[in-house]
Amino acid sequence: MTGAPTVQRAGPLRVTTAKEAVRAFRRETGWRDEDGAVPLSFPVVWMKSPEIGEPIRAAAQEIGLPVHEAQNFDYFEPLQLDKAYDLMLELRREMDPPRLIATAEIHAVDGSIVGSVVSTLRLIDPAAIPVSEAPV
Repeated sequence: MTGAPTVQRAGPLRVTTAKEAVRAFRRETGWRDEDGAVPLSFPVVWMKSPEIGEPIRAAAQEIGLPVHEAQNFDYFEPLQLDKAYDLMLELRREMDPPRLIATAEIHAVDGSIVGSVVSTLRLIDPAAIPVSEAPV
């Protein structure tokens, strides 16, 4: 298939850096102290939200297996603890090679841009990969 990439957009979606969620994320990702600054990678937590996670999963499942290829976090200012943000999501499908690129712009509630997260998923057709059997 050729032509322009397929693009989907959603937002603004209200997300937060709730203190307990940040503490749990810090703990689960190996930070020494649970209390502290919001980690740069914290926005991955927001993928639990159906409005964010479901479109990504649905687009990836059209081909099959999403394989994490790259992720980039760019901030103009750090995320603040216990603060609300608005997230604008763009999903772009590329066909050669098959990829899903999710770009999330993080905005303060006043509309100013705080940062962006770009995740690139390579879409692999599992049927194209032969299953190897364990040696006996």
